[in-house]
Parts: sequence; structure tokens; C-alpha cells
Amino acid sequence: MKTIIVDDEVLAIKRFEMECEKIPWVELEGTFSNGKEALQYVASHKIEAAFLDIQMPEMDGIVLGKKLREIYPKLVIVFVTGYREYMLDALQMKADYYLMKPYSREALIDVMENARLLTKRQRKKVYIRTFGKFYLQIDGEVVHFANAKAKELLALCVDQCGADVTMEEAIDKLWENRAYDDKVKNLYRKAVMNLRDKFREYDIDDVFIAKRGRCYIDCDEVECDYFDFLEKRKSRDVKSQKEYSNEVSGAYMLEYTWAEETNARIFKGGGEV
Repeated sequence: MKTIIVDDEVLAIKRFEMECEKIPWVELEGTFSNGKEALQYVASHKIEAAFLDIQMPEMDGIVLGKKLREIYPKLVIVFVTGYREYMLDALQMKADYYLMKPYSREALIDVMENARLLTKRQRKKVYIRTFGKFYLQIDGEVVHFANAKAKELLALCVDQCGADVTMEEAIDKLWENRAYDDKVKNLYRKAVMNLRDKFREYDIDDVFIAKRGRCYIDCDEVECDYFDFLEKRKSRDVKSQKEYSNEVSGAYMLEYTWAEETNARIFKGGGEV
């Protein structure tokens, strides 16, 4: 979660920096002693959360919060102050949280976690369709892939439901008739790079994850008809399974031969996938 803090107290900023180092999902992008510096930074840098002191010279935190929201309407704003009398002002400007100084590490972590969940819900909607023609949709727009193997690699990661897809496995399925040599490894790396660049193009870096010799998708970051189907299976609700089977349109990833095994399990009549 890309975060900034604005506070005119040096010790308050240092304490916040120290605490953020212990919270893995927080990326502290900037620390500022006044609102003007913060606004200049945010004008050219994307942030997801802002922790603001209220009583500051030149520009108070309430005014700063409103200006930041003009730039990023969905920005999570947390006021960090030692004064309770500003709570009504904070509510009126629809601040997300109000953290009282001096705060405990537990209280900060609790607010950070809630802020992280809120920013996650506000991110661009990613939908993946597997029944019928496979496609990726972001905010209602179908994504075009110039590299067909990059799209197929994404499909394979979806089929694995978030589990690692190794380079060897990907090459075996996507380039089944090619020798496992440096040339085909470079084709795999090109597909990985293309897929990573595609998500970055839409400013989404946390859906597709590529590590050395493996890649996967974060299933929590996407909606997918196949994942919905698996949830119906898991529930053991026969009625809902039949209803969902009627809703899906077409075979599972019909364009990919490696998906035939999964497709057979899905439509054989109630077997486990």
C-alpha cells in the first residue's frame, strides 16, 4: 500500500517510519513536514493512503485532506492527532480513520490493515472468463494480447488456481513440440515479460507474479467464473452446482489442448475438479 505521512513533528514522522518498516504491506513513499510539499509530490506520484496530522502551520490537515481527495478521490485518509475536537470535521470530509496520539503499535497495525483492505476493494476490477472463449477484462474492457503465448500463460496460471507454474511446466504445455533449450526458455521469458508489462499498462502489479523460474496469479485479486464454479463444488450444494453448470456458456478453455483434462472433470457430472 503506497503511503505518505504529513506531520510537522519530526519525532512523529520518525516513529511512523520505524513502525512502517515492520509492516510488510506498507510502502512508505514520502514523509513531509507541510501540506504544500505533500501536494507537490502527490501531483506526480500515485499514492493509496495518506496519514495526516491536523494542527500544522500554513495548511491544516483537514484542508490538505480535501485537496488530496481532489487529486485522488478514492485516497484512504487517516488523521493522526492528539486532539479529539476535530473528529466532526474529519467525518464531514469523509475521512476513513481517526488515530489518536500517542498510538500503540497494535492500533497502527489495525488501522493499516483496514486501510489496506479498503484500498484493495477500490482497485480496478479484474475479471477472467474461462468458460467459452478465454479472456481477461479490466474495468469492463477486454484486454488484447499481442503475444498469444502470454495470454495462454495467464490461462495456465488460472487453471492452477494460484499455485506455482514452473518454467518447465509452462514450456511443456505451451510449447509441447519444442525441445527444452535456451531458445524456448527465451520464448517463455518473453511471454512472462509481456504479461507483466500488460498488467503494468493498466497500473495493476499484484495480479500476476513472476519469480525466478516460476509464476502464478493472486486469486484474491481477480474474479473468475472458474473459481466461482470451484466454490460451488466445495459447498457440496448439488442444487447450486446444477444451477451454475447451466449458467456457464461453453466448454472450459476450449482453445487450449492442455485444458482438456480439467474440462472433462468439470462436465463429467459431479466429479471433483
